[in-house]
Amino acid sequence: MKLPQLLLVSAALMAASHAANILWISDQLPIGSGNSDNDGGAVGVFSSGAGPYPDEGVISLLTSAGHTVSRFNPSNTSSLSAAEVATLNTFDLLIIARSIASASFDTAAETLPWNTLVTKPMMVTNTYISRSNRLGWFTGGPNQPDVVTNFLTFNNPADPVTSYIVGNLSLNGATTTNSATEAITYPDMSLDIRGTSLITDPLVAGGKQIATTSAGAATFIASWPAGTVLAGTSAGQTLAGFRMQFLVGNRESATAPNNTVGSAGFENLTPDGEAMFLRSVVVAVNNGAVPEPGIVGLLGVAALGLLQRRRR
Repeated sequence: MKLPQLLLVSAALMAASHAANILWISDQLPIGSGNSDNDGGAVGVFSSGAGPYPDEGVISLLTSAGHTVSRFNPSNTSSLSAAEVATLNTFDLLIIARSIASASFDTAAETLPWNTLVTKPMMVTNTYISRSNRLGWFTGGPNQPDVVTNFLTFNNPADPVTSYIVGNLSLNGATTTNSATEAITYPDMSLDIRGTSLITDPLVAGGKQIATTSAGAATFIASWPAGTVLAGTSAGQTLAGFRMQFLVGNRESATAPNNTVGSAGFENLTPDGEAMFLRSVVVAVNNGAVPEPGIVGLLGVAALGLLQRRRR
């Protein structure tokens, strides 16, 4: 086996060793089936469905990395039930998508189960959900500018988690050489000019800012450990598990026909952004820690070492 082939096999083994059962939380309906809103869609846990969904690009990214992904469409009009919470806690990771109506998170009664009863790790890709008047992971504001291209600056590139997320991507000092996000083209061929919704408000005490954009003004990647006390609408609530933010997906257009939640959440990451997102998913599954290679990954590394010895 040649070296490039072995490197590919080793990378695949490493990805497989970190494969997770992920729940993607979204209001999306299949493209062309009407305005995407959970009052018109199937509420509850369901599989990938017929599609294609506007946010299907992110699902494909996750499944291509070896993860299993199911979808969940929460109700806009009632809090999570005990049965739904029990089902959510059977997954390795929950990801709240960009394309979800914020009405599911408007009151303390609605945010309470998400923050205090969901014990499994959760990642939010949408600042309209993590902000102070929803889940309460930030204080003040909310202040949320929309930006198409986002070069990420890491607070501490030497931090083990940051180093793992960056991987072998090119940095200029502490800032990515390439943008993590890009403009998307809607199905009607019009160009997205709003981009990603950022957040410039402070994190609650205990939160860890990992990467910023907009000259340090906005938080792009962050994490919160279990036990963090929250603010705003969720004031006094305490996180029951690890939480993370990594922003993925465009904001819907300001003008028709792409001005509904059904036009939000298209996969808008560059190749560098995709690589960082997938590594952040692994960190989230591992409750905020850099994962051990695992026996399968170690076998791939050992095989690489053996081949290098033979080539000497």
